[in-house]
Amino acid sequence: MATSRSQRAKVKPKDEAAYFSSQCKDKDGFDIKYIDSFKGRGVFSSRHFQKGDFLVEYRGEVITQQEYERRHRVYHDALQVFMFEFRFNGKQSCIDAAREDGSLGRLVSDDHVNPNSTMETIRVDGKPHLCLFALKDISPGEEITYNYGDSDWPWRSKISPETDPQLRPNGGIQQGTPDKEGQGQASSTAEDAMGKISPETDPQLRPNGGIQQCIL
Repeated sequence: MATSRSQRAKVKPKDEAAYFSSQCKDKDGFDIKYIDSFKGRGVFSSRHFQKGDFLVEYRGEVITQQEYERRHRVYHDALQVFMFEFRFNGKQSCIDAAREDGSLGRLVSDDHVNPNSTMETIRVDGKPHLCLFALKDISPGEEITYNYGDSDWPWRSKISPETDPQLRPNGGIQQGTPDKEGQGQASSTAEDAMGKISPETDPQLRPNGGIQQCIL
């Protein structure tokens, strides 16, 4: 274990992030697990990560603020959660990761109380990439989480131990899961929701119509 950690330390985390972003692929060391109907899917570590390590990229299509507003109007609620707004070169932009593409970053869960990773913007060939880096050491089996920001996400307040006895100790739901209620629904229902936005109903989703599978 000490040897592998030493080998990983030789590559700077942001250099590693740039490499995997340029290759449009995820690094090894993670598993996607379906948790339950309440939480949906999540991303879990399968090996040790050190504080500061690059984890995964939030991969999708970079779109303008105007296009974000258009899609926000037509997207099902379950898809809107996959739209990540950020500023780059002084302009408001968005990464739309609504399309199921097998990438890990779009499935990482929200935790505004005790996240173990943080999102940073890096530049690769002049283009923005949103990458998660470990805030602390992460052990095998831990779920990867980050703070989605200050928005009033519905899963953070809709259900709580105070409002629902099922969320209290021994009440049928594991502690620590209430703030993922809405987000879990979004993850598990995204494929169904995509059926309402299709190449037939939205020209932006047709081949060469503005949707790209990865950022290059």
